[in-house]
Amino acid sequence: MRSFDAMNPAAAAVHLLMTVCITIFCTEPILLTVSFIGALVFYLALNGSRNRAFHIGAIGMPTLFALLNPLWNQHGTTVLFLINDRAITAEALFFGAMTGVRLAAVLYWFRIFSDLMTSEKLFYLFRFLSPKLALVFTMAVRNLTLFRQQAQRIQTAQKGLGLYREDHLIDDIRGRLRVFSILLTWALENGIVTANSMAARGYGIGKRTSCTYFRWHTADLLFLAAVTGLGAAVIAGMVSGAGEWQFYPVCEPPAMDLRYFALLIPFAVIAVLPLIHECREKYRSRVVM
Repeated sequence: MRSFDAMNPAAAAVHLLMTVCITIFCTEPILLTVSFIGALVFYLALNGSRNRAFHIGAIGMPTLFALLNPLWNQHGTTVLFLINDRAITAEALFFGAMTGVRLAAVLYWFRIFSDLMTSEKLFYLFRFLSPKLALVFTMAVRNLTLFRQQAQRIQTAQKGLGLYREDHLIDDIRGRLRVFSILLTWALENGIVTANSMAARGYGIGKRTSCTYFRWHTADLLFLAAVTGLGAAVIAGMVSGAGEWQFYPVCEPPAMDLRYFALLIPFAVIAVLPLIHECREKYRSRVVM
């Protein structure tokens, strides 16, 4: 079994997008918590403890939404306390916390998608639909990081010349506008250079071929089949209403019947499949060493 990063991009993309879609459209708190924990642990397995600011912001979302939701949402019957004659209900707190968990899980899954799906993998996925659209999409993904790095270089150069001061509001606004103007000019020039370079290399004359071909292995096909089957079971359970929670006016969970567990268990397996791949690969590499 290979690592999740070495898997065929189509199989990995189906898993990540299906997990994100189920997380977005499902309201079952246990399923959302499983999705959040699975995404968090898998992200830590890939990147370690880097990007601490992102972790703080994502993990703090459930608490933030739990505190903010009761301020404008007074639905619910379990009143905890009053603030300026405004009732703070347990149902509003719980619904806000689950909204934060859902958003944090989606952010982690998209961050994982961004880390795993390189520009070459994205071109491999979209080349059959439209090579030009695939090229534009991959260039846009690449330019996000490229523009951020260039803006940092321009800002550093402006500070070195003494033209950018952050302690003065007017100078700060002028400095940021100057950085934006220079960055925009650089982006236009870079676009022209890229277009001329691609025209000189004959892009658009014939059929575009990918410089990297991702082969389908048996493990990839088995993984894709498992994810598709489990995802179909989860979607069928969502359509049947097996995971529909009622948050207002009182919290009422769905019936704990066979349909309910047929919804949770397959999704839990989907959420931990990438982590199983990574753990098994690391274990095998240690055994070989």
